[in-house]
Amino acid sequence: MKRRHLSIVLLLGFHTVLSETFNVFGKDDPIIVSVGEDAVLECQLVSDISLDTLDVRWFTSDSASPVHLYTDGQDRPDVQDKGYQGRTELFKDEFSHGNASLKLKNIKISDEGSYTCSIDSKTRHDEAVIDLRVAEFGQRPWVDLEENDKEGLCVVCRSDGWYPEPLIQWVDGKGDVTAQSETEFIQDPTGLITVQSHINVKSDSVNEFSCFIENQLLSKRREAHLQISDEFFLKINVVNVWLVIFWVLVSLVIMAVTVDVMVHRNEDKKIKELQEFLTLEGFNELELDCVSVTLDMETAHPWLEVSEDLKSLRHAQISRRLPDTEKRFRIWLCALGSQGFTSGRHYWEVEVVGNQHWRLGVALESVERKGWIIPIPENGFWIIEQIMDQFSISSSPQFPLPVDQIPRKVGVYLSYESGTISFYNVDTKSHLHTFTGNKFTEKLYPFFWTRDPNKCLRICS
Repeated sequence: MKRRHLSIVLLLGFHTVLSETFNVFGKDDPIIVSVGEDAVLECQLVSDISLDTLDVRWFTSDSASPVHLYTDGQDRPDVQDKGYQGRTELFKDEFSHGNASLKLKNIKISDEGSYTCSIDSKTRHDEAVIDLRVAEFGQRPWVDLEENDKEGLCVVCRSDGWYPEPLIQWVDGKGDVTAQSETEFIQDPTGLITVQSHINVKSDSVNEFSCFIENQLLSKRREAHLQISDEFFLKINVVNVWLVIFWVLVSLVIMAVTVDVMVHRNEDKKIKELQEFLTLEGFNELELDCVSVTLDMETAHPWLEVSEDLKSLRHAQISRRLPDTEKRFRIWLCALGSQGFTSGRHYWEVEVVGNQHWRLGVALESVERKGWIIPIPENGFWIIEQIMDQFSISSSPQFPLPVDQIPRKVGVYLSYESGTISFYNVDTKSHLHTFTGNKFTEKLYPFFWTRDPNKCLRICS
């Protein structure tokens, strides 16, 4: 009887072990996803056992706590890594089919890496490893010209918002790849990469260049093109300095719209810079409206003081008694320009020096004016801002800019048909940021915001 009893126990134990036999499989190829999107890390249990009765644990080698833990029939967010809390989810309605996949929401660059899907029973363990790769397609490159220490020019290509480090390539007008380039990669606090590359060119070289930036993970690239005029290669020295000045003035006159440009040299120089600025944005025929913007008193918040010439705006010490019209902002200390745009290319400049609380840009005519608003593109605002020592693009998430680039004077460029809004540091002749990919269907107005009582925003004539 004892032998028979022992045989039954061994047989039951052997049957239990067999019944808990299973295997875990994951996707072999890396999963590629963009920042802000959701990713599904695929993991499949091959067994007759339901996942309800097993322990499912997702983890990475970089974190001490699990990315997600399911045990004893329930999730355990109390032991979850803080970086993943509120962003993970299992497909519990598919547990009966062995689906142990993990949904990871709102992907960050820091999420990139290898994830292990581990499944345990009382007698069995198996796991699979899934690779997650993050990829971000950056903005259209910005190309600019600078003088170098040697004879010739330095052509600079810059673009923001890439991940991982992209491949950058220069091609000249003959179709030859230029190898003599220097490239720098700068990573911002969110992990996105700004790429900046430059090449030196001389007067005896070709004068057409193309800059190609490619995300090799996505197999997608952006490009920018530049053609340099021969006048840029005039050599400056003591003997021919007056001749150089003459030819510079001639080239500026050619780009100008009227003969007055030749008389006013400072204005002449500015128009040349703006035309280069627009050419580098891809426009061949330059029809630029340097609009004389004025402030619309009917939109200004009662705590804002507007100058008589409608060119200056600052935070007042007392509130003005003004009628509450449909056009007036009641909560935000802002105002719109009097001029609205439904087509064309327009440019204006605003002096911000000394003001540490300002926002500039454009806004849709239909934006909220009576309640609290978040001034981001999704709500009809495309703006750049400085709040104390923070300099950034107002977006979601907020995009910081280098503090050392805070301008004294900001140039705002709007191209309605192409959906482009660009910001320009007038003093350093450098590009700050460009909003692209917009499709405007209603009127746009210049936008101004300040809460500095000591310094004003001044619209330049």
